[in-house]
Parts: sequence; structure tokens; C-alpha cells
Amino acid sequence: MSIVLAAKCGPKENILADILRANIHAVELFLSGEMFKDLNGIISVCKNFSFRYALHAPLDDFNPTALAHLTEALEAEIVTFHDIYWEDEWFKLIDIFKPVKAKLCIENIGNVHSPLKFMRRYGLGRCLDLEHLQFEISGVFVDEFINVIKQSSHIHLTGYYSGSQFWHTHIHHSPEHGKFMLDLIKRAGYSGFVVSEARIEYQTYDEFKKLYDYYQHWKSLSKDALEL
Repeated sequence: MSIVLAAKCGPKENILADILRANIHAVELFLSGEMFKDLNGIISVCKNFSFRYALHAPLDDFNPTALAHLTEALEAEIVTFHDIYWEDEWFKLIDIFKPVKAKLCIENIGNVHSPLKFMRRYGLGRCLDLEHLQFEISGVFVDEFINVIKQSSHIHLTGYYSGSQFWHTHIHHSPEHGKFMLDLIKRAGYSGFVVSEARIEYQTYDEFKKLYDYYQHWKSLSKDALEL
């Protein structure tokens, strides 16, 4: 598997339809505890689309049984968590997910090394949020970035660069920086989802189409560079 472009949104039929119409075939679903009140409804909506799915666990709820059921129903490949649970909750979650095939990943929030304790203790993966990492260290340090990219099972990327106002915009909102970051991800030998993590006002067909076109252009440039 190579780099797979993915969009991020809630399990909303109109937005999922726009993503598919833009020719993007992978999605990370951002979930909430409120959504789990209609779990069958989420499954019904999402099964209308042939996406490769990743899931982002709710930040306001601990319901590992419902989350595991959704993961299996959608055949989600990745489930990402913030470090918000107590130790006994982690034990319960890991136990419930034992028969589930998806890779469980911890996202870096304040410190890029915070997922390491979960990787060591539970064998979880790293969800590398490159926007958070740039916030943390106020820039890009290539050698260190490559090291953590190599350890990653899942990646979040946006149009943000240090000092900019492009927080939670699509990758194409910073074309040169986006190319630099995608080149770095490829250079690290990463294989998996790269999620363009944009806030709700950028979750439109026009934005998803621009994202897809941008990514295809980057792929063509990347291929040309390899052939030189």
C-alpha cells in the first residue's frame, strides 16, 4: 500500500457524497458520543459508500463496545484516539478490541512523544498529526520529522505551517508547504492514509475537488522526479 489521500468529516451523507464525487476514496470519520445514540443510522449512511474508512474516537465519550461494533461494521482500517482515558479504561478498550482487525493509533496532541507509552505497553500505532507537531516545535526539522513519520501508522496533514493562519485547512491551501510535507512523507517511506484534516467550512465539493486535483498534481510531479 502506498500513500492514500483521505478526507475527514462526520458521518453525514451529503458530505460523504461530495467526497466521493470529488474522486477521493478514503475517509476518516470524526465521531461524538451523541452520534452513538444512532449507531445503526451511522452504519446505514456509511455503507452507501465504498470508502476505505478510518475512525476518530469521540472526545466526549467512552463507549468502546459501540466503537468496536462500528469499526467492524464499516471494516475500518484505523481507529485514532486522543490520550483522554484513565488506565482502567485503556485496559477495557484494548480487551474489547482484541478480535477487531483495525489498527488502533494514538494521536500526538501536545508532545510528539506522548504516544510512545501506548505503543510500548499496548502495541498501538502512532497517528502523527503534523499540524500539532509544527505547533509544538514552531517549524519543521527534517531529520526528526522523518524519524517520527517512519514510526507512524496514520497521518493527519493540513495547510498549516508555522506562523500561518491555515489551522485545519486542506493541504492545498498552502501549495508549496503541502508539496514539501508530502515529499517528506514519501521520503520517509510511509505507506498508509494521509488525512487532509479541514474544519467544517472547508468540507464542500469544491474544496474536496481542489484537494484531489492538488494531490494528483503532486503525484505526477513526484513520479517525474523519480524518473529523472
